[in-house]
Parts: sequence; C-alpha cells; structure tokens
Amino acid sequence: MTRLLLLLTILICTACDHTVVSNNASVKFSKDEHDFKHLEFKAEINYSFLFENQGEVPLLIQHVKTSCGCTVPEWPKKPIKPGEKGEIKIEYNTSHPGRFRKTISVFYNGEKSPIQLVVKGAVKYPEEN
Repeated sequence: MTRLLLLLTILICTACDHTVVSNNASVKFSKDEHDFKHLEFKAEINYSFLFENQGEVPLLIQHVKTSCGCTVPEWPKKPIKPGEKGEIKIEYNTSHPGRFRKTISVFYNGEKSPIQLVVKGAVKYPEEN
C-alpha cells in the first residue's frame, strides 16, 4: 500500500505542468548606486533602481535582501520578458541621524546573481528645542 501511494505521488508530481525558468537571464541596471546626499531627519525617502531585461529568456527576480531593516525593497514578482523594463523601489527610514551606506542584494535567475545595489547619504541631526 505504501509503495502504491509513493508511486501515485511521483506520477502526479511529474505530470503537473510547471514553468521552468532558465538560469541564464541578463539584467542591466541604469545605475547601481544612489547618493541621497543630505536628508532631513524623519523624512519619507524613496528611490527606484531602473533595470532592463537584456537577455533572451524571462528574468525572474527571486528575492531582494537589504543590509538593514531601515531599507525596505519592493520588486516585481512576475517574470520580466526580454527587452522589458522594471524597477526595484527602495524606501529608506531616516529616523537615525548620521551618514549611511546600505547594500541591496538582488537575487535573480542569472549566472551573475546576486547583483549589489547601494544607497547612501547623510541624515541631518534633529534640532534640539
């Protein structure tokens, strides 16, 4: 009975239609570093890293990891077709005064994955009352 169940499970899994994404995608960012320069304390700060799929297969951004919880990424979850453009949006929390340099690692279905992006700048110290 156990063998029959195992055999049926294997047959069902192999019969399922699933999309295979190739691991040779190519992505090109318009720039890989952004300098916010001087920012106000507790200001709402956003930036978008623009990119293009320059490969011949769909580009799938699998995950975007930041070096700190103060940097929140948003990225397309669906595959980007060859020649199409997209963006990775970054929101930075400016509640910590001083200079900063944060990295964003973009994991995708390509040989050069992950790509490192950088945001940097300086948050002004709040005025004391």
